[in-house]
Amino acid sequence: MPLHRNLVLILLLAGMAGGPLLALPDQDDPGVSALSSVATVHDYPRGSAIDWHSWGAGSRESARRADKGLFVYFHGQWCTWCRQYQEQTLEHPATVAAIEARYVPVLVNLDQRRDLFTRLGGRGVPYTVLMDAAGQPLARFTGHVSAADLQQLLRETADQLVTAAAVPAGMESLLDGGPEAFLAFLDETYDPAQQRLSGASIIGALSKRPQPLTYLLLLHEPAWAGRIPGMLDVLREQLHDPVDGGFFFFHDSEQPEPADRTETSKVLGLNARLIWLFAEACHELGRERDAQVVRDSLNYLRTVLWNDSHGTFRGSQASDPEYYAAPARVRAELMPPPVEQVQYADVSGQAIVALIRAARALDEPGYLRWAGRALAGLDARLRHPDGGYYHYRPDGGAPQLAHYLPAQVWPAAAWWLYYAATGDAQAKARGSQLLERIAAYYDASLGGFAERLDPSLRPWAESGTHAALAWMLAVPAGASVVPDAVLPPERREQWMNAALDQLQLISGGDPDDMALGVLAQRRMQRQEGQ
Repeated sequence: MPLHRNLVLILLLAGMAGGPLLALPDQDDPGVSALSSVATVHDYPRGSAIDWHSWGAGSRESARRADKGLFVYFHGQWCTWCRQYQEQTLEHPATVAAIEARYVPVLVNLDQRRDLFTRLGGRGVPYTVLMDAAGQPLARFTGHVSAADLQQLLRETADQLVTAAAVPAGMESLLDGGPEAFLAFLDETYDPAQQRLSGASIIGALSKRPQPLTYLLLLHEPAWAGRIPGMLDVLREQLHDPVDGGFFFFHDSEQPEPADRTETSKVLGLNARLIWLFAEACHELGRERDAQVVRDSLNYLRTVLWNDSHGTFRGSQASDPEYYAAPARVRAELMPPPVEQVQYADVSGQAIVALIRAARALDEPGYLRWAGRALAGLDARLRHPDGGYYHYRPDGGAPQLAHYLPAQVWPAAAWWLYYAATGDAQAKARGSQLLERIAAYYDASLGGFAERLDPSLRPWAESGTHAALAWMLAVPAGASVVPDAVLPPERREQWMNAALDQLQLISGGDPDDMALGVLAQRRMQRQEGQ
């Protein structure tokens, strides 16, 4: 989203001295081909005046030889603000000249390299990181800045007027600990006028993006019983597409231009989590309006994001404000926005979780059969020889990015949830195999689980992945489901403690990074109190 000059220079620049953010790999990541980060929905960077490179040792070596910095730009092909940033700022002739003179430009698709995105502090797109010739991050910012502002920042950084030591850290943990502190934080951010989590807090005003996993936690909190029905109604009104179905990416009512208030991209992961939320709401509240939005949104997934020939989910549908602003009868005559023809293991796992939850809430066995088909598609397209999963695979291409922890945790949760619903022996076997693969990610030096297994990377941990792991251990792979022979009690306790110890909310973060872990804790507290 657009940012003003003072926000760019005061709030969003951040040094990244120390810690895992500086542990850059010494060679290209295995299994990631040159410029594999470039998707094809809008064909960017086709026609770009910038000579974009892929992330890896080659681009860093080019920067070192030329004594230039690295201009690392993360984008989403589905993202409205990315396209505006590209067209209005990056492709401006003076910006192109400034980048060419002092930087090696690196283009990264955030969905395909979400591991790199989070490791370098990314929380939203467009996201830009400026590095020196040695790969030392000097500055970072999120959002669409003007061409003039970016050009000035490029000059300042290249002249070393902004250095890693001179910029605020911006990555420190602002909240961790038990459920009580997190729930108090959420109470602080609740805005009764808007009926959403958007108020000021210790991390500033919350993102305009929805927090479906946080809402899922609050749905089960008695203290929020009077608030959550209205919050769900606002969420549905602002984000659900009543014509085509599915959910838009975010709604920002504070934008002055009505056309800018809704980011109309539809990404699989957010749709899956919102479907899951509304299915749970239907189960808990018994409201038909929640059931209907689940049906509509699953129909959207089936007709737009489902590849029936592969039995897989596609990654996203691009934004198109003009298309979605058209009346239904006009929209029917228009070409819909393009769909990214890429499958991702982690968000596919989330979509399968949503299907299984919807099958229970709506008493619809067809959704459970669909979940079984999608699990088979995961194995057919993304299964790694070691029994785990690659992160993603484009249609017509090979699977990419092995040994990424979210690509193991979410499918494992889906397999165990499917086993609990069906008793399917293959689901139990695959869930057991994935637990063994997850064991390889445990790192005693972290006191948790490494986000990537790669000898060229210094290990690091992500709170959101640990939250998902804690929820998986408490719910889909709970002790009543997974035999002790598969996950011994001592290992289960070690994993759960490690997962909960890693929960934190950092500056610029999202409550969803902690929510599932807190939900797991609350579930365990209630079980102990019975």
